Amino acid sequence: MKQNIYNVTFIVVCFLALYLLENSLQAFPLRLGIALLVSFIAGEILSKAGLPRISTYLIIGIITGPYAVSFFSLKEVADLRIIDSIALSTIAFVAGSDIDFRKGGIKFSKILSFSLMQFVIGFLAALLIFYIMGKFFHFSLFTNISFILFLALILNAVSPATTVAVIKETGSKGKLTDYVLSTAILKDFTIIVCFSILLSLLGSQGEEASITKVLTEEFISAASGIAAGFAVFVYMRFVKINLGVFLFLTIIIITWICREMHLSNLMVFITAGIFLNNFTRFGSIVTESIDKNFNIILLIFFFSAGMVIDLRALMSMFGLAVFIVILRIVILYVSCYISGSFIKEDFKIKQLSFMGFLGQAGVSIGFAKIIASIFPFGDIFQTLILAVVGINQIMGPVLFRFSLQKAGEIK
Repeated sequence: MKQNIYNVTFIVVCFLALYLLENSLQAFPLRLGIALLVSFIAGEILSKAGLPRISTYLIIGIITGPYAVSFFSLKEVADLRIIDSIALSTIAFVAGSDIDFRKGGIKFSKILSFSLMQFVIGFLAALLIFYIMGKFFHFSLFTNISFILFLALILNAVSPATTVAVIKETGSKGKLTDYVLSTAILKDFTIIVCFSILLSLLGSQGEEASITKVLTEEFISAASGIAAGFAVFVYMRFVKINLGVFLFLTIIIITWICREMHLSNLMVFITAGIFLNNFTRFGSIVTESIDKNFNIILLIFFFSAGMVIDLRALMSMFGLAVFIVILRIVILYVSCYISGSFIKEDFKIKQLSFMGFLGQAGVSIGFAKIIASIFPFGDIFQTLILAVVGINQIMGPVLFRFSLQKAGEIK
């Protein structure tokens, strides 16, 4: 009890310091350090009550960010993007390094069938419901075919980073863990491709919306990931000096290259991790090396992710956003149950896996921003997506942790 009082007092003092330093541009690194410290301590306290640490990091990020208390400005949040990208690259690297298609327990064909079937069912179900809402119930937002097509697609998007974070925090291992992680990555890639196709058909016909351009970038990203994985393999095989430092420096350099060449750092590092874990014997060594400092990566990534959640958007669209979130949960459950039954999996996959796909983050927000810049309905669409993502990203990790616990896969 006494320790809890000390912890809470420390957090209050830190918030007071943030308030006093709020208008000091020179003190930005100090404010960031204090806010991260608060997030870390609050995460440790609330994790004892069963709340995932990353959920606490998100909440503190929301509170201190530009859309709430405003201890940080929009410009300062934008300045953190490269750090955020490095953190995402690290998470993606670990995600890829955890995928082993050589395991005898689950066939890749079953995971692929589960992923694609779930995606098709989810997309068509959402599209049909939105069409009915516009056609028969005269919801004005859902009378535009482009609006409902993009909305149905983005509601299928997931956050591989959130999936990896919960798995790493809980130390979960088992069938449900493997299915959710692999499916999250496959769905993410599928949705990126489908989005580019829809954008070409419905949006601008210029270079920005070119299917060929997007698919080429994804292919180059995957090929670059294999090259990066091979380079890491050569270093680990022949040089072997301080692998942890080498990996983090490599992640920083390649992340910068990805940004300059407009490649997907998520695809590059997932592919690199998959290559190392499936074609060399060093996949587990990579994971172990990064795991030593992985908590700070999760702290930075999810704190900064919280800062971009727009509370004003959430409140302005709260009613509709809650309806869509509930609808998405129902659709995910039905699609996972049907897909799991089709591939003859047990209750873990049929009845629990849907909770692993609730979290949404960067990809969904990125898509919403692109649509906002092209379509007349873009501003309303972006506001709605930001509201939906905000709700999903807060509750997603909590429910995924619950499903892992229910499945008995948490140590």
